[in-house]
Amino acid sequence: MKSNTTKILFLIGIFFLGSVIISQSGLFSRTRLDLTENKLFTLNDGTKNILKNIDENIHIKLYFSDEATHHIPILRTYKNTVLDLLNEMKRYSDSKLEVSFIDPKIFSPQEDEAAQFGLQALPVGDGGENIFFGLVGQNTLDGLEVIPFMQPDRESFLEYDIAQLINSLNSPEKNTIGIMSSIEIKARFDQVKGESVPAQVFLTQLSKDYLIKHLDINSESIDKDIDVLMLIHPKELSEKTQFAIDQFALKGGRLLVFVDPLAQSEVVIADPQNPMAAYQADKTSDLSALFAAWNVTYNPKQVVLDDKYALNIQTQQSSRPTRHLGYLALKGEAFNKKDIITRELDTINLATAGFFESDNLQSILSSSKESSTVLTDTIKFLFDPSTLYKTFKSDEKSKTIAGRLTGSIKTAFPEGIDGVDKSSVVTENNDPKIVLFADVDVLFDQMWVRSQNFFGRKVFSAFADNGNMITNLLDNMAGSVDLINIRGRKNSARPFTKVIEIQKASDKKFREQENVLKQRLRETEGKLNEIQKQKGQQNRMIMSQEQEQELQKFQTEKLEVRKKLREVRRNLDKDIKNLGSNLKMINIGMIPLLISIFGVFVLRLRPKKKGGKYAK
Repeated sequence: MKSNTTKILFLIGIFFLGSVIISQSGLFSRTRLDLTENKLFTLNDGTKNILKNIDENIHIKLYFSDEATHHIPILRTYKNTVLDLLNEMKRYSDSKLEVSFIDPKIFSPQEDEAAQFGLQALPVGDGGENIFFGLVGQNTLDGLEVIPFMQPDRESFLEYDIAQLINSLNSPEKNTIGIMSSIEIKARFDQVKGESVPAQVFLTQLSKDYLIKHLDINSESIDKDIDVLMLIHPKELSEKTQFAIDQFALKGGRLLVFVDPLAQSEVVIADPQNPMAAYQADKTSDLSALFAAWNVTYNPKQVVLDDKYALNIQTQQSSRPTRHLGYLALKGEAFNKKDIITRELDTINLATAGFFESDNLQSILSSSKESSTVLTDTIKFLFDPSTLYKTFKSDEKSKTIAGRLTGSIKTAFPEGIDGVDKSSVVTENNDPKIVLFADVDVLFDQMWVRSQNFFGRKVFSAFADNGNMITNLLDNMAGSVDLINIRGRKNSARPFTKVIEIQKASDKKFREQENVLKQRLRETEGKLNEIQKQKGQQNRMIMSQEQEQELQKFQTEKLEVRKKLREVRRNLDKDIKNLGSNLKMINIGMIPLLISIFGVFVLRLRPKKKGGKYAK
């Protein structure tokens, strides 16, 4: 008995000694086992590349009011997430990255330092003190980058935000993005509403990484310092402007073109004398001369409809969201997963988009085969999106909504233009860097981001990946591939996909029942109107027996349909509750039961002792 005890103590001693040696030696310091589905705790390869390529030492300081946030668990939990990620980055930096944790207590020098760096102070702490939760990055060349406040809503962008900060300190020079747009995207003052309108969020994001230069939509030349040119909703461009764009692309310039058959984001000022002016306004854009030279076909009078990716939108005609075949939420197979800009993206929202046809176009975004097209005039005067289903019929063809030009392209101006030496005209480019989008609304806030008030500060929360895709695209065109690989990672929160599927199925059934009710209502009202017309003017307000019977019939039908709708909703809740009960049974009962069965099985296999010795 004493010898067995000695052996056990000896083994325990070896275990602890081995643990100390391994932990101190750092033999397995980088060994990790990440069992999460989306690899939430594993650094992206792009992040590792950025960390390995740090030239000058970088010091990152995490300012977090530890004592003042005891009553805010969401911030404390997120602080641990941020700190864990910083320490993980430190391990891969070859000692080039230093991480410090600082608690800026009230009236302390650290609090003054945090304020001087421009960190956001939130006056919600115990006793009225400010709460700080921000990052400050510094390099040895006096470079400074700041994240004023670490928003928990941006958890999915956390790795990118920090890697971007490090990359900016390591590569301080920024590329220049030129923007030519016929739609307002900058911050401005709305004279009609009498209020300030903020810049589109995608523009705010780009300004963090790039120098933004706004060019007039009728510019006759493209500045030489422009690294990437974004052409947004080009309408009625002059010949000289088109020539400048043509030559910019043929000389190797990087060009992004956003056209639209019906730009929902284009605001038309209402005309009191002509209420229909807003509906009749031309909201199309095209680049026909250049598209023809590039062998790209684009019809500015056709909008893509897609039953598979149709979005639910809220209309004035219905109290419930209605599926709109022209508003699309592209995902999954709609993305070209081989293209780096769509990697790790979930959803891209579009509105009344067009499409391209070309043998030289490599698809980035495309519709499903459950799609067709409709004329823009049909959408212009559409009040009830559900009516699109009446004439919708899929043509079983996928349509390219966005793509990259490949192969060789030629100039649209082989003879040049007046005032330009023909001999200076570049006529061909065998490796163009041009990306085309048949939708402008993809850039605008209403399609992918909403603003929220966070402790008195306006912050933005994305419900689609439009912003990620645009920034990915600019990073790719400007040459920063590592940041693309990081952006758009999953959030630790996961949706209940099975519940969503049940809700969608029930919603579809609910919509069908609702359409039946509306049809019955129209038929009954039509019959009542016919009966009313047959009566004289004097008796018009008196309800006849036939009218009362028709009205009673309608009310009975209405009650029956409403009863069916309630049953659909009850069945929806029943299915979801059953799913929840099953999961609880598995988690609470099934797992312990399996463990118990396994334990009994092991005990039965163990040899039994007889007289102090094990039986053979």
